Amino acid sequence: MNKTGQTNDKRAAGAVTTAALVSIFIYSFVVSLPGILINDVVEAFSLEGADEGLMGSLTSLGFMFSLFFTVMIQGRARKSTIMIVAYAAQAIMLFLCGFSPTFYLFCIGCVFIGFSGGFIDSTSNSVIVDVRKGESARYLGYLHGLFGVGSLLAPLVYIWVQRYIDWRGVHYTLAIASILVVLFMCIISRRLNSEQSETSGREHLFTKSDLITYLRIRRNVALSFAGFFAMFSIACTMVWVVRYMTLRYDAAELGVLSISIYWVCSTINRFFLAQVIKRAPMKFFALGSLLSAASLLIGVFSGNPVVFCIMMGVFGFSSGHFIPVLISECAAGYEGRTTFTTSLIMFVMCIARIASPLMIASLSTSVSLTAGMMLPVAAALACACCGWYAVKPR
Repeated sequence: MNKTGQTNDKRAAGAVTTAALVSIFIYSFVVSLPGILINDVVEAFSLEGADEGLMGSLTSLGFMFSLFFTVMIQGRARKSTIMIVAYAAQAIMLFLCGFSPTFYLFCIGCVFIGFSGGFIDSTSNSVIVDVRKGESARYLGYLHGLFGVGSLLAPLVYIWVQRYIDWRGVHYTLAIASILVVLFMCIISRRLNSEQSETSGREHLFTKSDLITYLRIRRNVALSFAGFFAMFSIACTMVWVVRYMTLRYDAAELGVLSISIYWVCSTINRFFLAQVIKRAPMKFFALGSLLSAASLLIGVFSGNPVVFCIMMGVFGFSSGHFIPVLISECAAGYEGRTTFTTSLIMFVMCIARIASPLMIASLSTSVSLTAGMMLPVAAALACACCGWYAVKPR
């Protein structure tokens, strides 16, 4: 490759990375909605029992379905085009949720917000793996670190804006932000098209043999199970924590604060721990899972909301590197097929995101709040077992 080509690829890599970072930052605010707005939505539509967890589960259901399509269009469409269409669809669905006069219409909006989010999330991760070869774990740490920054700011921003707008207004605001991202993506896409760089090339077409070959390797299967249990533990906690703090301690705002504490510590992990864990990522993954289980146990049985908030910080620091590590490990050796590997691990995680809100809401209602909070503890322990199995290639 000549010097001009190298310069163009470097610029394209920077443009793609910037686009991915911007998109994931705005997307983090959208993903935070089920946990932050759960009390408002429950009260607005008079929900009870497992229905209280439907907002999070339906969003995850749409996310899961989108991952089928991301794999099917691998190599058939430019990733920049996928991002533009996905963000435009997200804006429309956010407007729909804000407008919805009935819970039925609101649920439809949640499903399609998740559907568009699947394209946004998987494509952002995939392009980082593509353009940052050899250091994908580091840049995925930055990507998910910025996601953590957005998730940290989301509860704090909501506490402030709820004085001026209601939960419907929050949806409208995020819809406008999504439209601005579409405009930014269009500018980036035009620049990539004009440079004609290798960075913007398409992937190999997906075939059934890709999936069969991938799943024949036991370590890949272990990584998939690790992803399921990791997301189950995190999703259970993040979706239910505000409700838990409200019902047990009558401290809804403290519950929102605990989400921010989680994301502060998780973000610190993602920005800085990537440099430490690069030589033994799965060992740190397994140890982090054990520490996650211990922190949740201490928080629940302390009987003190302040201690619980502190333990949420420990939980965030011990689990923050989970998703970047898993995506990087799953993609290693599968260059040209990163959409497939990214979508597969996210599909598995999405199953956990769908099941966890319903299970923890149902168990907490039918048995006890403490019993419900044991679900993420058990998932973290199972995650440690799967992570340890995947420490070395088998």
